[in-house]
Amino acid sequence: MLEGARERAPSLLLGGCIAAVLVLAACDAGTTPVPTSKVNQLTLTEQDLPGFLAFYKGPQVQLDNQGTNRTNASRFGREGGSIIRLHPADSTQTNGALVIESRADLFKDSDGAKSDFALYQALLKRPTGSGVSQISIPGLTQDSIGVTFTEAGGRTLRFFRIAWRDRNVTAAITVEGFDGSVSQDQAIALAKKQENHIKGA
Repeated sequence: MLEGARERAPSLLLGGCIAAVLVLAACDAGTTPVPTSKVNQLTLTEQDLPGFLAFYKGPQVQLDNQGTNRTNASRFGREGGSIIRLHPADSTQTNGALVIESRADLFKDSDGAKSDFALYQALLKRPTGSGVSQISIPGLTQDSIGVTFTEAGGRTLRFFRIAWRDRNVTAAITVEGFDGSVSQDQAIALAKKQENHIKGA
């Protein structure tokens, strides 16, 4: 019996090591950085939003962050960014979202993205418009923040802004529409749809 136990011990040890390696591999799979080649695949697309057309799609430019704390295009090892802005294909449509903006920034590593997300936190906590309030975003990512506010006009406009981080990527959406015509749930659903692109990158 003792000899049999001794013979089995190396096999048990080897099996345990293989299991440990598999567990570590599974853990690492969720932290693999998004490669720079995927930078243009991290935002929403026209296919995600039937009935909407893009009026700008491409790399972010300086004007996209002008007047904010994120103007430095090379901040924190940033390697690029993309953005798309969409509006309803039917220009007479006034119900629902009138403008949807989806953007993403890609960094060399997760530390750079964490630092950029901290800038988003500061930016979205800064009073903007009227009736600013934070919103919760269940089921997005651990690092996420959202706000809603209004701007007065002929008809009051409602805005939802959500920003989050996934590995070495920061992302954000802005949904704009007439107050009462767009909802928090719609904005969150769009953020999750964009996050699916990032997860798959």
